Amino acid sequence: MNPTVRIANQLSEDWMILIFVFALGVIAWVNRDNTVLRAILRSVLSRRFFKQEERREGHGWKNFGMLVCFFLMGGLVLTLFSKRYFSYVFTLPSFYQFLISVGIVVALFGVKWIMTWIISFVTAGATAALEDYNRYLALTARFAVITLTIPLLLAVYSTGSLSDFALNLSVLLLVIVPFLSALQAMFSAMQMGVPFFYIFFYLCTFEVLPWAVLSKLIWLNVF
Repeated sequence: MNPTVRIANQLSEDWMILIFVFALGVIAWVNRDNTVLRAILRSVLSRRFFKQEERREGHGWKNFGMLVCFFLMGGLVLTLFSKRYFSYVFTLPSFYQFLISVGIVVALFGVKWIMTWIISFVTAGATAALEDYNRYLALTARFAVITLTIPLLLAVYSTGSLSDFALNLSVLLLVIVPFLSALQAMFSAMQMGVPFFYIFFYLCTFEVLPWAVLSKLIWLNVF
C-alpha cells in the first residue's frame, strides 16, 4: 500500500474527514426545508426571534444531532489547538486526544446545565431566566456548528498562516458560545427582576471562575 502524501505542517488526520462528513450530513438534514439555519442565525442575534423560535420549537432529534456535532467539532478544535501549539506537552496520538477533548466539552456543557438547574432551586425568581439560559446555550451550540464548519475545514486542510488564522478563529467561535449564553442569561434575569446579587454571584462563580482556574492550570503545567 502506498503511503498517503500529506503536505508538511498540515494538521489533517485520516479520521478527521468522518467528522466533517457527519457534520455536513446533519446540517443538510436539519435544513431540508431551507428555514432552520436562517432561524438559528436570527435567534442568536435577536431576543425577539429567539422567543418566537422557542415557542414553535419542534425539532428534538435535529437539535440533538446538532448538539452531537457541537461536541465533536468542539473536541476537534481543542485537539487541533493542542497539536499546533502544545505538541511537546500533549504527546498522545491525535485520535486519543480528540476523544479526551470531546469528553471535556461534554463535561463543561453538562456541568453548566446541571449547575443552572441546582441554582434554580436556590434562587427565588431565577428559574425562568436560567431556563432561558439553558435554551440559549443549546441554541448557541447549534449556531457554533454552522459557523465552525468552514474555519475548521481550513484549519485542517490548509497550511501556513491560513491554517493558523482559521484555527484561532475556530477557538474564538468556540469561546463565544458560553459568552453569548451568559449575556443572554444576564439580560433575561434583569428583565425578570432577579436581584443583581444573584446575577453577579452566578457570573463570578460559574462563568468567570472556571475559566480563571483552567487558565491557571494551563499556565502552571505548560509554561
